Amino acid sequence: MKLFRFIFLMAAALICFAAVAGEDYTMPSGRVLKNAYVMERKPNGVVVGHETGVKFVKYEQMPEKLRKELGYDPEKCAKYEAEERRAEAARQKKQAQKAAEEAEERQELNVRRSKYKITELEDKIKATELHIERLKIEIPQLEANSKDYLNKAVGLASDGGGSEKTFSRGGIWGSSSTSNRSANRQEVKSRFKAAQAVGEEYSAIKFRLKNCQDELESKILQLEQMKRQLKQMKKEQETKADKKGGFLSSLF
Repeated sequence: MKLFRFIFLMAAALICFAAVAGEDYTMPSGRVLKNAYVMERKPNGVVVGHETGVKFVKYEQMPEKLRKELGYDPEKCAKYEAEERRAEAARQKKQAQKAAEEAEERQELNVRRSKYKITELEDKIKATELHIERLKIEIPQLEANSKDYLNKAVGLASDGGGSEKTFSRGGIWGSSSTSNRSANRQEVKSRFKAAQAVGEEYSAIKFRLKNCQDELESKILQLEQMKRQLKQMKKEQETKADKKGGFLSSLF
């Protein structure tokens, strides 16, 4: 139906407005529309096709003679333009309302995002505080364990030294038998292995202790930074809420 209506209007326009069909039309501005022809008639003007495109020409831009030939009706024109203005005003009002709604939605979204970020940061602060507490418990334990292993290593070394002296006093010329000397050597080897194992455990504990101490220092600094950031975020949120007349409190 739309296509048929358009074709009908085109045909009617070409028949009724043959006065400008295929002719050059000079506009009040001096622009010349080459081979102009009427494509569509409206109450306030006509849509004119020409060599370089399409142009809408109002009746008020035409000579009086051409207006009459095209069937210009001032009352219909005024009524049509008034309706167009009302329609444009309604469209602009609708656009403004839509823009206001979108702005409000963005505002609500920003508030929710801000609240989420604050909650997320508070959770990180709690997790960091718990981690610091665990480190504060673990570090003294590691320090005590490192001392225990150090004492064990010293004790094994001392005992091993005493056995070596006994073995030296006996010597190959002493009264100790070959089996005793062999047993002493085996004991020294055993104590050396035990001392070596204790030393390795001690080194591992010291390494873990150093890592925990470094991590504790880092987490304390991180916690301080997060608390400052949280304070600033809450301050900004309160400022925005005051400016918006308590918008935040009414939303949540």
